[in-house]
Amino acid sequence: MTQRDQNRKGIRRKKGSLEETLSYSIHNDDPSMYSVFYRDKERIKEANLKEFIESDEYSAVPLTRINMILKKGKIVWKKGQKEILVKT
Repeated sequence: MTQRDQNRKGIRRKKGSLEETLSYSIHNDDPSMYSVFYRDKERIKEANLKEFIESDEYSAVPLTRINMILKKGKIVWKKGQKEILVKT
């Protein structure tokens, strides 16, 4: 049974480090302190996390295109890392 099949049957998968970082920063911290860097075509763009989650333009950005998340200039998540780099 694949991960997708398990999710369809109501079996919850474990959140990855990116989802954990986003969830914590949105629900337990001030999202305006975070910056999200994401791939847009051939460029890397930066957006404030609060604006990122509230904007219709950004809602179409898949999680796989997020490269890095900073909190007050400090890296808290970076693509390719298995764990959260800095506990927020």
